Amino acid sequence: LLYHSEITETSEATKLLVEKLNLGPNLKAVDLERLLQIWILNCFEHSDEPLGYSTYFMSSFMSHSCYPNAVWHYTGADHVLRARRDINIGDEVCISYLPESGLLQSAPVRRMELHDTKRFWCTCERCGTGLEDLSRGFCCPVCQEGIVFAKTPNAGPAKDGSLLSQQIIGAKCSGCGHVVAKAEATKLSTNEQKLQKMVDNLTKRIEGPPSKQPDAKELQTVESFIDSNFHQHVLMDLAWQQLADAYAAKRRSADHRRLLERRCKFHADAYPGLSGAHAWALEALGDAMRGINGASEPTAPEDKKKRVWQVAAKEDPKASHQLYTEALKILRLMFGDDHEYVTDVERKQA
Repeated sequence: LLYHSEITETSEATKLLVEKLNLGPNLKAVDLERLLQIWILNCFEHSDEPLGYSTYFMSSFMSHSCYPNAVWHYTGADHVLRARRDINIGDEVCISYLPESGLLQSAPVRRMELHDTKRFWCTCERCGTGLEDLSRGFCCPVCQEGIVFAKTPNAGPAKDGSLLSQQIIGAKCSGCGHVVAKAEATKLSTNEQKLQKMVDNLTKRIEGPPSKQPDAKELQTVESFIDSNFHQHVLMDLAWQQLADAYAAKRRSADHRRLLERRCKFHADAYPGLSGAHAWALEALGDAMRGINGASEPTAPEDKKKRVWQVAAKEDPKASHQLYTEALKILRLMFGDDHEYVTDVERKQA
């Protein structure tokens, strides 16, 4: 009854399990392989430490949507399902097989992730062919003010999750109405690839040793490139996440807050419904509004001759309280009043 792909061969790991556990007399390796596939494709994450998964019979029959009308969480050992948007009589109840941050990804990346982990190609209302991908927006190459959104990919299998220039050809600017030509799409796609490399480089360096940390000038260069070429793009958000962390480490509180504000706006604009990722970004901004003070460290501590200081942003308890309130409104609807996501924010707001 539960979904699983056709199994004709067994993996070496399954054969080893049957052999070492002496299951051979009662269980064929191919049957264990089928059982494991059913588990893998229909289980839910249960715990991080230790890493654990669980299967719930009715819950495992629910389909995925990148615009789900329900969300699940645990209360003890119970699997709790809550509505995250209006559900009419006759509507199929769908959950997301992706994490909350995954729902903000571009359609090609979402579809590839679902195929890699659950073995299907998504055709939900956000992944249908030729729709505007609200997580993949560019500055219009003509007016620079409007947004050009790439189109969602064609239905069916994809080679990989690459963001293709073909998906930008024919896109229409929201401002001036310009239709993107092939050469323009190629240039936009090239900038997209460049930004992906910037994000990867930032992530690697920020997680690395202090000697590899980017300085303020490098961070500002990345921001300038983003502002000149992108508008409502998930790679912007991923870059801002790294930039915000870097500014926080340098105690540049005003820049840290500014990047968190930009992340919150992207989350609100890119996803049409309740979003846990948006709520947690609001919570992070609330933390920044109340918790960072004092002058920053030099933006380039390795350069003793040039010390650039930034005046720290003042605490703003009122703004922090409002941000926590906005986050709680989302989190209560999604997870209920007693969930730790809610109570953690309530303690901060008290």
